[in-house]
Amino acid sequence: MSDMPLKILLLEDSATDAELVQYHLRRHFRPSVFQVAMTEKDFSDQLEHFRPHVVLADNSLPRFDAATALKMVRERYPSVSFIMVTGTVSEEFAAGIIREGADDYILKDRLTRLPAAIDAALHKHHQEEEKKKALALLIRSEEQYRSLVERISDGFMSLDTQWQVTYINTIAEQLLGRQKGTLLGKNIWEEFPEGVDGVFYQTFHTAMREQRNIFTTGYSIATDRWFEGTAYPSSQGITVYFRDITNEKKAREAARKSEERYRVFIERITDAFISLDHQWRYTYLNPQAAELIQRKPEELIGQNVWKVFPDAVGSSTYENFHTAMREQRYICNTDYYAPLDLWQENHIYPSPDGLSVFIRNISEKKRLELELQEQEKKAQLEKIAASLAAQEKERSLIGAELHDNVNQILSTTHLLLSVVKRTPNRCAELIPRCMEYIKKAVDENRKLAHELVAPDLKNETLLSQATLLSASMLQPSGIEATLQHDQFDESLLSPDQKLAVYRILQEQCSNIIKHSAARNVWLNFNSSRDQFAMQVRDDGRGTEATGKKSKGIGLKNISSRLEVLGGTMWTRSAPGQGFLLEVVLPVYRQK
Repeated sequence: MSDMPLKILLLEDSATDAELVQYHLRRHFRPSVFQVAMTEKDFSDQLEHFRPHVVLADNSLPRFDAATALKMVRERYPSVSFIMVTGTVSEEFAAGIIREGADDYILKDRLTRLPAAIDAALHKHHQEEEKKKALALLIRSEEQYRSLVERISDGFMSLDTQWQVTYINTIAEQLLGRQKGTLLGKNIWEEFPEGVDGVFYQTFHTAMREQRNIFTTGYSIATDRWFEGTAYPSSQGITVYFRDITNEKKAREAARKSEERYRVFIERITDAFISLDHQWRYTYLNPQAAELIQRKPEELIGQNVWKVFPDAVGSSTYENFHTAMREQRYICNTDYYAPLDLWQENHIYPSPDGLSVFIRNISEKKRLELELQEQEKKAQLEKIAASLAAQEKERSLIGAELHDNVNQILSTTHLLLSVVKRTPNRCAELIPRCMEYIKKAVDENRKLAHELVAPDLKNETLLSQATLLSASMLQPSGIEATLQHDQFDESLLSPDQKLAVYRILQEQCSNIIKHSAARNVWLNFNSSRDQFAMQVRDDGRGTEATGKKSKGIGLKNISSRLEVLGGTMWTRSAPGQGFLLEVVLPVYRQK
């Protein structure tokens, strides 16, 4: 594509949005050519005559949507990249259009991702074209390929959908113990009835049914050999490559047994060791075991292990000891024994006489793991805190910058009033415009002040800001708010906690306005010696989601803020029964 311009067709009914998309793309794709279609007919004509490499489609045209455009593109030019570029779209619709064949979707407020999405789509379609070319070349080389198959060292055979052998190479015939040509045209399961319901039978049928490649290893009763192979299904049948691994299997088994004996030998030297009879009585302890459990061997011989360590009854070790004894199988478990502050790794070997147990002290390893987990958690919380701090700073900066725009509106109003003063005869014409500008400035200022600029919680109480927030957000939407705070002591909250509570309340009010269709909202602030709790309940349409987790972006933002401060959240809802959000924060008295 570097020697010729990239041709991009935009399906967009907004000239401004189309120009903005082109602005973002011209810097990345040079050279590039753009065409804009605003109707279905224009789009169809441009597909035919412009022959684009990429189609960018909005989904908000009055009588023509992205799904229809995608169908037209895929019917005519399957290899053309198609990306939906729209203002808003539900996750369900986006997932649906991806399943229908779209390469990606980009929201208009995230156009910086568009060049990368186009690059990825072009790369994907280029790879698909290369695969088609390779397949065509493979088909043309079928005769050469057949000769190659005959020369490979693995067994190879093809079966049709009725499990009849349509091709088999010499190696496969030899591995299956059949003379040359005797299997061709025969039903493989009739020839090898011992294999029915075996591992290869199940693998072949699953591959055929699900149309996916499957690798398997198994034992063939018919040939008394171990094989490994891969089944490659198609609509015409199935192709199988396989090889004899009998010698390798035997060698691996011998190596495994040798390694097991060696491992046991090493553990007998370095680890603690105990033996128990069927009555759970000690019959032997080595010095390492005595040191580990801080007892003398002579004191424990003949004693019941569960009477010596009653705190271990019901533990993981207790259950695994009994399972190993009952089922006579080796078990390895890891457990923590609090009275000794001991993390132990137990290798439990049963026998007709009782249990032999090798015990490894892994306390230091566990301590390091827990420290690492704590460090990672701390680093993650610090990262989240830094991100939220930057977000607050950015909001304030954006609020201040946008606030300056209000001055431009007021300056325009002032200019118009000056004209009115100089030419009173234009009063009827200009005064309404001035009033409109003033109303716009007031609305914009109120919106920016309450949504972007952090409230002054050092000089204003959280309750007053919550009341103001309810009045500015809920009441204009026709929602009545009731605030209860009889058991609330604001002095327990730090400035960071107050700001977090305010932002959480702001986020939930926004969620209620957007999604709930509620008429009433009840806010309840409550505090005790060690925690603060806030409940936000509405009488809206409710939802299916209940519990600590939610897929909503708003609730995820709330959860992130609480995680930084060590808080938790809980939701309860049902269709038609409103929505309840409860948040809890640990508190301490401010000095």
